[in-house]
Amino acid sequence: MIRRKISIQKPGLKNFRLLLFLSGLLVFCLIPPMCLAKSYKVIVGYENEEIEIPLIPGRVASGQSKMPAPDSPQMNSAFPNSADTPTVVPLPEPEPEPETLIAIEDEVPDMEIGFPEDNGVPTPESLQAALDSTGRVVVGGISFDFDSSNLSNSSLPSLQAMLTYFRNNPGVKIRIEGHCDTSGDTSLNPALSQARADSVRDWLIERGVDSLRLWAVGMSHNYPIADNSTAAGQEKNRRVEMVKVN
Repeated sequence: MIRRKISIQKPGLKNFRLLLFLSGLLVFCLIPPMCLAKSYKVIVGYENEEIEIPLIPGRVASGQSKMPAPDSPQMNSAFPNSADTPTVVPLPEPEPEPETLIAIEDEVPDMEIGFPEDNGVPTPESLQAALDSTGRVVVGGISFDFDSSNLSNSSLPSLQAMLTYFRNNPGVKIRIEGHCDTSGDTSLNPALSQARADSVRDWLIERGVDSLRLWAVGMSHNYPIADNSTAAGQEKNRRVEMVKVN
């Protein structure tokens, strides 16, 4: 009777060992796909582009581990370069260097047509004659506060003559130029000459001259008509000109 029990138990032990073996084989086959399924995302070398890199099967990723360099053999083999994909993020264009003013000599430069002369406080008729003959005239009598674009009270007669000229010539377009001398800080002259030309232009517009007929341009100290080494020459160089625009 004992022998019969042993012979009955032998087939059950075999089946149990077979089942254990199959279970282990199944687990062993499932581990690599599970490892391959795990991945993480990083940004490598490209702006606003995410690249998903799979983990190596059986390797545990550490939070302190470093990614391979973008130009390393591992990255090149995993992600070969494409002709349509830039490998290097372009650098921003360098900022332009600030414009520097070149020192200008105090000597009066030569001009083929010559510089216009300042004949004092103009009249509408004198402005008309000069602009019709040469297309340019110095508007004498216009002055400003020191290092300022505020028109002085003594400028009123000259401004009135300009206003009358515009009313008598409704179709004429004029460029108003502001000029400075070389006294003081010449680096301020571009902005100062522009502000002074704007002041004359604004004065005329406020009294009815169409803004489309007027342009204001700051000429800095680039076009003197007298010697800047003397006070009299500097006074002549601080001027406003009218230039006829075709």
